[in-house]
Amino acid sequence: MINRHHLRVKLLQWIFASRQQGQDDYTLVTQQFQNSATLSLRSLVMAFVLLERLIQYAKLRDEERSGKLLERNRQTGPGHALANHPLAEILENDSLYRKALQLCAVEHLEVTSDMMRALFDHINEGKCAGTKIGFDELRGIVGIKTIFEKCISSGDWYSPWQSEHNLYWDSDRYLIDRQVLQILLKLSEGESFPDAQGILKAWQSDDRLVSTMFKELLQDSTAYQSLIEAHTGQWDPERLARVDFLILQMACVELSLFPEIPVKVTINEYIELAKVYSTPQSAAFVNGLLDKIKADMQQKGLISKSGRGLVES
Repeated sequence: MINRHHLRVKLLQWIFASRQQGQDDYTLVTQQFQNSATLSLRSLVMAFVLLERLIQYAKLRDEERSGKLLERNRQTGPGHALANHPLAEILENDSLYRKALQLCAVEHLEVTSDMMRALFDHINEGKCAGTKIGFDELRGIVGIKTIFEKCISSGDWYSPWQSEHNLYWDSDRYLIDRQVLQILLKLSEGESFPDAQGILKAWQSDDRLVSTMFKELLQDSTAYQSLIEAHTGQWDPERLARVDFLILQMACVELSLFPEIPVKVTINEYIELAKVYSTPQSAAFVNGLLDKIKADMQQKGLISKSGRGLVES
């Protein structure tokens, strides 16, 4: 359910936030990072509670519509397709999902009627970001995936709602959103909801990537600075965005201290992070810098790979 790509994303956000707050106690931050797993799991399960409540609300609105006297008031919109949606029955009969609700104590989570009304109307009026959702498409889990991605996770109210229950939501959001979409895909293929205890254990992983990144980059915020600045060319190092500098630092740590991770994997991962968390121009700049830094580190003998790390493709 979680892999090192997700860890890199969270680490980037946590290290950046810790530096902003002047926090350099890497031991404390590492412990907080591990403890945040419980809240991360809760946010994940809350997203499915929200989908359940949306289906229930759509059924209520559909019943109200069918009871209208005037024909124009009985017209259906995309939101009505969610009434009696199969996802509700799937979750209702999934014992692992019911256990996840109990574990996270969200069985009776409050989702206000105002929130449901706003979301339903947003869907019904076809206002979801950058997409038109067909009535028939919404009847399947593929449609629910689209609803979550284009209407819910991109909505103005969703993040504040999650943030009320998870103070680490800003750093969790990328991970949680993708986990929700992955689980929906698995459910559509007939698989069960994942074991919540298993997810929690994975997210509390003592992966060496976590402890090493925090130690190397919080203990010394200037780590690898001279190596990076040696290749900025005419670009003023002072103008290098802090997030870009951190991405380059993380790449340097991984290249030099993780012999089991192939060089190509590291380079590609941090280029992708730059694309997501920086500007398109910065992503290209980081790409070029990483090639130069990699070559310099190899020449200086700072990169030594073994085992799986020797794989080039």
